Amino acid sequence: MLHTERITMLLSGTSQLSSSQSRVCLSTATLLRLLTLVLGGETAWRDEERGFLCNTSVVGCQAACFDQHSPIAPFNLYCLHLIFLFTLSLAGARLHQPGPQYLQARPHMHFLSLLGKAIIEGLFLLIAYQLYSTRPSETTCSASPCQGLVTCKVFGATMRDALSLLVCSCSAVSLLVCVFEAYRSLTYFSEKLVGKGATIP
Repeated sequence: MLHTERITMLLSGTSQLSSSQSRVCLSTATLLRLLTLVLGGETAWRDEERGFLCNTSVVGCQAACFDQHSPIAPFNLYCLHLIFLFTLSLAGARLHQPGPQYLQARPHMHFLSLLGKAIIEGLFLLIAYQLYSTRPSETTCSASPCQGLVTCKVFGATMRDALSLLVCSCSAVSLLVCVFEAYRSLTYFSEKLVGKGATIP
């Protein structure tokens, strides 16, 4: 049971003070993102530049245009996002020892963990939206060493877009759950301060 609790804490990024439904939801969202990255890393995102073609034969022009079109590869951003989440979870796991005794220990750390996780999810969604929401399937480019204006098209983006949508949807769900749990935590603090002796249900 102790190992199961540690795994749940690592995947969900939350402690026993969160509701079981929220922890299951957050763990599921993390697992889905991991599976999506494994699948996408071997298929859709394995060689994105291969599906990016420009009407030029100048050496290095197509690569320069691809870098301009996609300054940060989605796969790299999604991996970095999960690294930040797992780093936060590992830090929380070291601070919080699973078990009944934790229910009376460090409730403020529980809130800070939720806040940190919500900030990471929110920043990720904002960056992903800014970078990928308006990427056209056809673009023009004049980056060096291109000679003049060239036209480039993106092929085979349907699967990549579907996987990206799944990753971002999981992050949105995770963000909402974290905000909800943070609200419950604040309510607990408020009721405790006014002397009602509340416990998180």
